Amino acid sequence: MSAPANTSEQFVAALAAEGVEYVFGIPGDENLHFMEALRKDGRIRFVLFRHEQAAGFAAAAYGRLTGKPAVVMSTLGAGAMNLTTAVAHAHLAAMPMLVITGQKAVRDNRMGQYQLVDVVDVMRPITKFSAKVPSGPMAAALLRQAMMAAMGGRQGPAHLELPDDVAQDTELGPLVPCNHGDLPIASEASVRAAAEALKNAKRPLIMIGGGTRANRPEVAKAVHALLAKTRIPFVSTMMGKGVADEDSELYLGCSIMPGDYPNCAVQNADVILNIGHDTMEKPTFFMRPDDGRTVIHLNPFPALGDNVYFPQIQVVGDMADAVHHLASHLAHNPNWEHAGFRRVGAAMQNSIARAAEDTSFPAKQGHLVATLRDFLGDEDILSLDNGIHMMWAARNFNARKPNTFLTDHALGSMGISLPAAIAAKMVNPDRKVVVLTGDGGFAMNFQEIETAVRLELDLIVVVFNDNGLGMIAMKQKADGYDRFGVGFNNPDFVTFAQSFGATGHRLNDPSQFRAVLDQAAAQGGVHIIDAPVDPMQNMALMKEMKSVDCQSILNAPN
Repeated sequence: MSAPANTSEQFVAALAAEGVEYVFGIPGDENLHFMEALRKDGRIRFVLFRHEQAAGFAAAAYGRLTGKPAVVMSTLGAGAMNLTTAVAHAHLAAMPMLVITGQKAVRDNRMGQYQLVDVVDVMRPITKFSAKVPSGPMAAALLRQAMMAAMGGRQGPAHLELPDDVAQDTELGPLVPCNHGDLPIASEASVRAAAEALKNAKRPLIMIGGGTRANRPEVAKAVHALLAKTRIPFVSTMMGKGVADEDSELYLGCSIMPGDYPNCAVQNADVILNIGHDTMEKPTFFMRPDDGRTVIHLNPFPALGDNVYFPQIQVVGDMADAVHHLASHLAHNPNWEHAGFRRVGAAMQNSIARAAEDTSFPAKQGHLVATLRDFLGDEDILSLDNGIHMMWAARNFNARKPNTFLTDHALGSMGISLPAAIAAKMVNPDRKVVVLTGDGGFAMNFQEIETAVRLELDLIVVVFNDNGLGMIAMKQKADGYDRFGVGFNNPDFVTFAQSFGATGHRLNDPSQFRAVLDQAAAQGGVHIIDAPVDPMQNMALMKEMKSVDCQSILNAPN
């Protein structure tokens, strides 16, 4: 391949050399030279999305699934501003990606203030690195800095602004490959301190979180070995689902909020080993200086030590190595008092089973989630939006493998599930990928149905349809307020699907949900399943979660 002739060609050559596979985005005038360089090079696939936010969500999901950055690209002004939600999501959730935005010429701007926003400053608080490329000779060095920032340490987004004239510069600097250093190894002293705390505990518990690095296969393998050796029960956070097999008898449930079954164990444990939990995720329990618990933070990065999470022991370093090392110091202790925890796990699974039984119309969320669990294989992927449906799924869907339950419990973005699923299907073409979304979140990016159809993906979208913002309506009712400002009318989702070249289904008989899923999978292509759901089930779920009598479960006779 010939040497790069300008900055744009050098950018593309460098990205391809670093293993970048995709550029997601929407081009504008200021990106045309970069687009031409992509076309001529041919090694990186450009994927056109219908909104920059969706392109950014897809790039973030790619980063989570692979541990490598994709590129998300936009033009200047409004295009760049549309990226900010997705960039903030990747920043909080530690997902590597490279953001490239266009800009007007820096040396000869003839457009005044039209479309001018200081994008570099806008991006700076929500990225690990943000810079304008001022000239061709500086481009390669800044690109290398951005890529190393995105991939190094606590991963996340990095941003470069490429002005129109700089993109055409023919004077170029040297191109040097990135050299990503390994994560440090946890100290022997910290591992031994953690092991001693667990050995001396009466009721130890493991909590498995879901930072991007925690969802890597080598970490899941190490966690599996630790659980098998020690037999310590575990709970997961929403973003940690699937790191350990949740069909295990040791699984007590997903720790969503104080009050539900698994939190009986969280509150009763005297030592909690917190593996991979990143404090960007909504806290699943609150520490108090006088609560008598010891918390062990095992993570590549130290805890911040805020007013709700200040672990007494920190094992900081490569997680797979640290978990293996910790396991070498531990064995099952028959004196650990876990009988009550086992009853907690049984109560959680009984609750899930009860919710699955009702097949009446409108559909009951517990039945739909249970059917999805039965339909999807261990390696298949469920992509969630934010809303009350996410709580149902996190609680009632036992994930079995890492990175098979995609959700945002960091920024809490709506509209994320469909773009993330598109990326997931591109990364894993041989797996089933299902979107589970509410009607509110779906409408925020449902234009990307066209993207999925154009890419000829096999994708199933299940819409929990309650004609409103179900989570907010539920909270209004719980707080004693009247329902206000949360209702809307939806399109006919069957006709909507057909208008994009997809297939639509309306679930008038919930007992036929599995048959509809099987039909969609067999037919292939993009399918939207409109599932009218019963909003009263949301209040029933909250009531059950808040009314769990922990002491009667924990202290029941064996």
